[in-house]
Amino acid sequence: MILGNPAESGTDLAVAIVNTWDTYDDPSEHLPDVARLRRFLRIVGREQAARVAGDRDLREVKRLRGRLRVVFETRDPAEAADALNEILADVKAVPHLEEADGSWTVRFGPGEEAIAAHLGATAAAALAEVVRAHGVSRFGICSAPPCTGAFVDRTKNRSKRYCCELCADRAAQQHHRARRRRGA
Repeated sequence: MILGNPAESGTDLAVAIVNTWDTYDDPSEHLPDVARLRRFLRIVGREQAARVAGDRDLREVKRLRGRLRVVFETRDPAEAADALNEILADVKAVPHLEEADGSWTVRFGPGEEAIAAHLGATAAAALAEVVRAHGVSRFGICSAPPCTGAFVDRTKNRSKRYCCELCADRAAQQHHRARRRRGA
């Protein structure tokens, strides 16, 4: 499940990468081949990367996905920080000030031509900022089994439990049916 606009938000990009594998969907693997990787890259606003993606990039993005998932699954801020620092170091996430369409932005790491490094730097830098500001309490894995979708909780009271409305509705229906069975 892609939240917000992953072309603009590093946290949404991280969620989109992690959610390219989900046990609720069939098939679970949403990046089975280079064509699907290219489609994913277009969805997340990485047109240049989509044009040049190859088999090596597919393997590297899948590896990145597993490394980012650790951050969503842990309840230990130190473990999340270690995982993110490792990614940031590996992808050489040095900040660069760039002008785009008349405004300035900070980009971390290499450009889109180094696909997994670019995605890793963008996603890990954004998640590192969330850890700095909130710890790991804003990261979660969907509470509607068998879904394993990741999410960033942006609610004021940190009450988000599901990756999307579909899972929230499905869980509510399951609870409703269970209550009716107990009452009957």
